[in-house]
Amino acid sequence: MALSLFAYRRGNSVLHSIPPIAKLTFLFVLCIFTYKGGMSVSWEALFSLEIIVKISICFFVSLALFFLSGANLNSLKQLKFVFVIGGFVTLVKLIHFPFWFDKDSLAYGILYTVRFFITSLAAQVIFETTSPLQIQDALELVQNGISKIIPQVKKWDPALTISLAINFIPEIFETWNKVELAINARTQKRQKIEVMIQKFSTFFSCLLDKAETKRMAVLNRRNFK
Repeated sequence: MALSLFAYRRGNSVLHSIPPIAKLTFLFVLCIFTYKGGMSVSWEALFSLEIIVKISICFFVSLALFFLSGANLNSLKQLKFVFVIGGFVTLVKLIHFPFWFDKDSLAYGILYTVRFFITSLAAQVIFETTSPLQIQDALELVQNGISKIIPQVKKWDPALTISLAINFIPEIFETWNKVELAINARTQKRQKIEVMIQKFSTFFSCLLDKAETKRMAVLNRRNFK
């Protein structure tokens, strides 16, 4: 069965062997560098040497991470949502009144989609090669370092919140796939609207249950440290 987006994949690749804190730091720096300069860009500037070189560097870095992770090429199919969201963002930017074709808005959408794909690809392979426990430990290490300067940080416990959010992403996609398969197998003769309502109702019920279970598991693990 195919892994869900951002789900941990066991392996012995080069990227698996790199310390989690180094991978997360690198991902953070890559995202900043990729989006540096803002999103607004003219159609002419989109094809400038500066932007082309910068985007090319970020793309090949993400691609290198992909091959270093030992991932299968089929896993790229999991990033189809990037182009759906990118197309929607582009469409929204193109809506003007009165209606006219705006090349600068199209440039915005193209740049947004390319940057989103680059960072999503990098995030995917890094989280695929870093277990939830490693992510939690790495974030707590950073949190403990910051709390020595700002003691309130430990009370806020952002490491727990961030790790829960990151580790819950695979659960979302996995749960939706299970719900969709189960309901489609049992409700073939119903109206599409009725089936969709049932899918979302079941989906959110399952997510709430999984979210609470995961939250309690993380809290219990922290209490026994």
